[in-house]
Amino acid sequence: MDHGTQNKNSLNILLVENSRTVRAVLTNLLENNGHKVSGSPNGLDAINQLQSKAYDLIIMDVFMPQMNGYEAAKHIRALADQNKAKTPLIALTSSQNERDKRACFEAGMNEYILKSQDQAELLAALKKYA
Repeated sequence: MDHGTQNKNSLNILLVENSRTVRAVLTNLLENNGHKVSGSPNGLDAINQLQSKAYDLIIMDVFMPQMNGYEAAKHIRALADQNKAKTPLIALTSSQNERDKRACFEAGMNEYILKSQDQAELLAALKKYA
């Protein structure tokens, strides 16, 4: 078997989540599905990480301290580096509020996914970007 093909669907993901526990659980899930994951505790930190490194995808909680997901998405979409500004953004949230969902898309998010036990919807969405 060619080892080069083994990770062709692997994504380099920036996971932005203020809960250390949720971040650890999601990192484990994503890594077990063959992805590389860097963690970030808030939107401000995520923007700093994105400026020094490119990611295939960003999964971001919406409600975080210092800079929430909406603000971070707007900042990312406004980056001078067009490749980084176009990084796919997945909002991962526990909010089922339609207003929150609309705000995510208006801020530039590509997907809006509810947090769940198995995260099947998240894993399915990742396949679109792999």
